[in-house]
Amino acid sequence: AAGTGEAAATGNGLEAKTLSAADLIKLEEVTSELAKDTVHGRGSSELRNLYDEYCAPEGVGSPKKKGSEGKRRSFFSKGARRSFIAESQVLYSSSKLTKKLTGPWSVIIPKGTVFIGHKIPDTDAICSAIAAAELFHGTPARAGTINTETEYVLKRFGVSQPELFTDVLSSHGGEIENICLVDHNQISQVSDGVDLKKIIGVIDHHAFQSGTICTPFPIYTDIRPWGSACTIIAHAFIQHRHELSKSSAGLMLAGIISDTLSLCSPTTTEFDHLMVTFLSYAAGIQDVDELAKEMFKAKSKQLESMTTYSLIRGDIKKFVTVNAATDSSLKMAIGVVECTNPAVVLSRTGELAEELKAFKLEEDVDLAYLIVVDIVALFSEIICPEADEVDLACQAFQGTVSENGTIKLEKGRVSRKLDFMPNLVKVLEKGWHKKTVEDKVTRRTKRDSLARVVLSTDGQTLARDLTPA
Repeated sequence: AAGTGEAAATGNGLEAKTLSAADLIKLEEVTSELAKDTVHGRGSSELRNLYDEYCAPEGVGSPKKKGSEGKRRSFFSKGARRSFIAESQVLYSSSKLTKKLTGPWSVIIPKGTVFIGHKIPDTDAICSAIAAAELFHGTPARAGTINTETEYVLKRFGVSQPELFTDVLSSHGGEIENICLVDHNQISQVSDGVDLKKIIGVIDHHAFQSGTICTPFPIYTDIRPWGSACTIIAHAFIQHRHELSKSSAGLMLAGIISDTLSLCSPTTTEFDHLMVTFLSYAAGIQDVDELAKEMFKAKSKQLESMTTYSLIRGDIKKFVTVNAATDSSLKMAIGVVECTNPAVVLSRTGELAEELKAFKLEEDVDLAYLIVVDIVALFSEIICPEADEVDLACQAFQGTVSENGTIKLEKGRVSRKLDFMPNLVKVLEKGWHKKTVEDKVTRRTKRDSLARVVLSTDGQTLARDLTPA
């Protein structure tokens, strides 16, 4: 119709009419950066010239000898229409274009950005924030108290722990322009005080799930299925050819060791192995196994004196899952305790199960687990607070309840990201649903009856006040 100047009759009662030239859509030529390098009505021969100049190997096609224009080399086959880019051996050989494209391809975060890991920070969250701040000239921050393993790592490499995000926020007058999340992407794990509208980047190695952050505009993202966030940032240092301090190299090495259980976790990838080699050299660490042993020893050190309240909340993450049977959401929390001597924790299974019940009430979650991981033998046991958790876990892992009330998993299942969460979700997707559902009034009554939380006798940790009223 546009070609004849007539509009076809429509089926909605509107009459067809002939359009005048003024009514027709006007086309306007829009020039671009290419326009200044080419002439109007550019033909196929000029496209080939552009190809030869920018994509051909150095020495091919230029400099041209006088009178040789008609004998120029063409990579386009005779009598056949081919794409503008020809053979790979030509495309990826040394040329002006490929030199421009072989620079940094990881995200480039603006200077001055604040890098922050997840709530209840682990070694990877802290070390990746510090290293990313060095790479992109920003400021590291933490979302909470560091654990004993991270404390050991920072002391060993002579690095001060980052300030709490809330303190950094205060020092910026209550407003931070740019924030980049590291080692997480779930809203439930974002630090208190973070304005989601100020998030301009995410560097992470976890899956996107239903609780992933939402931003009002596109952001920088570097999400890779590798063993740790530190692996990604170490690789970015190489991509950017950026100077790397020995301390940051050591921190990233420790972050990889921690998250991959010294490269023994099923989440470990070839890139984690490569980055451990690179970082151990850069940090001057000759015995990586010795570093791993000292880190795991430091991680287990605090377990004997930790209260059940702190053990449950020491490394717990919340997720929102969809129940296929009822088309409703379920809130699930999975806590992990990694140690070299699991008997210390498992001897307290009963009181830990009770504290899990309290956690469910206080945090308003439907399901909660604590998984005790032996990081030496690579075995795990699940502590379940109630019958629903037992039923779901037994179906997910084809297990049975042991004499001490735990569910033992087969060797090698040690990853929350790769082993625990996916298996539980698979059962939920098949239509599993809670058999015990309490109304809000009942849950509120139980929550109000919980013993209050106070500082423990050492004045450093939190615990339940079990003193009779």
